[in-house]
Amino acid sequence: MISLPSTYSGLILIAALAAALIFHLSRMLGRQRWVHAAYAAAAIGLIYLMGAAAFGWAFAGEGALLWVYLALFTLTAAVAARRRLTFGAIGLPWLSALIQLGVVAYMFAPESFRKPPVTAALFLYFVFEALVWLRGREDEPATPGDDDDKKRPPLFPPPRRRGVAEVSLAVTAIAIAYLLFVGPRTANVGPDSATAQQQEPQIEEAAATGETAAPAETAASNEAASSGSATGEQPEAALQVATSEPSAAPAPAAAKDPGVYAARAGDTFKSIAKRLYGTADKWRALADANPDLKAKKFRAGQLIKLPSAPTR
Repeated sequence: MISLPSTYSGLILIAALAAALIFHLSRMLGRQRWVHAAYAAAAIGLIYLMGAAAFGWAFAGEGALLWVYLALFTLTAAVAARRRLTFGAIGLPWLSALIQLGVVAYMFAPESFRKPPVTAALFLYFVFEALVWLRGREDEPATPGDDDDKKRPPLFPPPRRRGVAEVSLAVTAIAIAYLLFVGPRTANVGPDSATAQQQEPQIEEAAATGETAAPAETAASNEAASSGSATGEQPEAALQVATSEPSAAPAPAAAKDPGVYAARAGDTFKSIAKRLYGTADKWRALADANPDLKAKKFRAGQLIKLPSAPTR
């Protein structure tokens, strides 16, 4: 999807949709109450989707909205089919309301169900619909009398009607086209937050690795000490044997800069925090000071920046 500065445009469209919603609610006491109720339901869903895209609106029961609008779409489709059987035609208002409810349900669906070709086709359709409503509807010409044998075209084209209903439907079509263009719930996702979300699992995994590595080293040292005491050897002798054996990875030379630490082979943020600060809970301060280090374990001599005063 395309990232746009959608805060102001989203606010404008939310205000326009709210005005359209008020118009449809005011018409629910009239003869076409049910079609205006369908339009009002679509406007409510679009207001929420616009707020989610522009301002990050969200609530716990958001997943149920897909099923709510699928039920509304099914109910509207049943009414439209009944009108087709009764009157021989569905009617433009009912057809427009049916398409709007279907598109709102489509935008509430998971992203894996929203295919780019379908989204592009819907975007072009609603751009065309917005232009049609902005142009206005033609008034029906007077029915010619029976004595008129020839139907002549009018000298001037019939006037077009651009009322509140046409403007509200144009606003709804523009809002739907906008959401299809930018994608719902994508306006507040920036590059920094995306990078942070990618780095967080890696840091957590590195911390878990360091946490499991430290007890393993402690268990090995305890086993060596217990074996020495079981054979009756003195602690000094065991210490001499341990120091005489070659180490698997010699400790690297300390860094000259006091604000930089030279890591040992296999070090993690947690093991370094445990060694320097006495507790492994301050590993996040080291991770924040070294955002470019994504390896689970560090190599010998790798330089780690130390924070000034870690508090967590």
